[in-house]
Amino acid sequence: MEKIMRKILVLSLILPSLMSYADGVNLEPSFSPSAVVVQKALDSGVAFTSNQVNYQLILGGRAIAKSDNSASARSAHSLASNLWSDEHGPYLISIGADGRSSNSSLSTSGVNFRQIAYNPETGNVAVMSGNIVVKISPNYSAESIAATYNINLTDNFEDISFAWYQVTTGQNIFTIAQNLRGHPGVVTADIEVREDYRQAR
Repeated sequence: MEKIMRKILVLSLILPSLMSYADGVNLEPSFSPSAVVVQKALDSGVAFTSNQVNYQLILGGRAIAKSDNSASARSAHSLASNLWSDEHGPYLISIGADGRSSNSSLSTSGVNFRQIAYNPETGNVAVMSGNIVVKISPNYSAESIAATYNINLTDNFEDISFAWYQVTTGQNIFTIAQNLRGHPGVVTADIEVREDYRQAR
């Protein structure tokens, strides 16, 4: 079922008449972004494009599944440890008061979190899945591309020439995505994000 859903998602990516899956149906801002969110996005200095939508990484931002009831995850949700927090679909999203070191301590504690990004056009926060979605040229294989960059091939839909990759420990997802774009066998390489969860206010 998950593979079928991914195929549907991929097809929606490549049909030009559809809006970007990353920004949902409505391009109007769904809320006025917090000044902290905007500032931390600017502070990161990391801008990237996903499916022709511009994003900025949020410095110290993280999305933790609401279902994670570990002590470290609960501590990360406390008001004292955050500059800003909100709910985003199945995630509690926040910006740690200690910036990047906030997320380093979560990793050390074994908390599984995802990075978050800001869309300046919509004013929304997006959750990064950790995947890079790649459209592959004919005569190239998803496996050979994975081997070239020492990345993990997580899904491969050869019939529609799309593959999903994840970086390995110590690799930078932004650097790898940029390097993939320079590969002759890669048509597009986008960091997968999800922006269209209903925001809780």
